[in-house]
Amino acid sequence: MKNDKRSSLLVALVLVLAVVAGATIHSKRSTAGSTLTQRRALDQTTEMHWKLCESNVDSQKECTAICQPERNSVQRKTMHQACLHGCQQAHVASTALSCRGKVKSEEDVFVEIGGLAYVHCAKFQATDPKPEVFATCRKYHRAGVKNGFRMGLDAMKDVLDEEWLETKDG
Repeated sequence: MKNDKRSSLLVALVLVLAVVAGATIHSKRSTAGSTLTQRRALDQTTEMHWKLCESNVDSQKECTAICQPERNSVQRKTMHQACLHGCQQAHVASTALSCRGKVKSEEDVFVEIGGLAYVHCAKFQATDPKPEVFATCRKYHRAGVKNGFRMGLDAMKDVLDEEWLETKDG
C-alpha cells in the first residue's frame, strides 16, 4: 500500500515538474524575441544585446587606424604608443557606455569619459619630449571617445536589426 502511494506521488511530482519546465521554456522563448511585433528600441536592450554589441566592436583595430598618422611622426614609436594607449582606453569605455545605453549623445559620453584623459594618459606625462607625448595621448583619447561612441551605437543598431530580421523571417 505504501509503495502504491509513493509511486502515485512520484508520478504526480514528475508531471508537475514537466508542466513547470514546459512553461519556463515557453516563457523564455517568448522573451527571447519570437513575440516581437516590432524592432526593439535602444532602451529595451538586455545584457545579451550589450555583450553582442561590445563584441562586435574591435577597439584595437579602430585605434590602429586612428593612430596611423602618428606612426610617421618624428618620435614615431613613443608618439604612436601614446596615441594607441589613449585611444584604446577611451574607445573601449565609450563603446561600452553607448552599447549599454548609458549615454544618449556625444556630449554625454565626453562628460562621462572625457575627464579621464588625464588619468588614462598620466604614464606619458614625464615621457620625452614631455608636453608633446602627453598631449598626443590626450588628443587621441578624445578621438577614441568620439569613435567608440559612434561605433557602439552602430553596433547596437546592427544587433537589434539582426534580431528583428531573424524574428520576422523565422
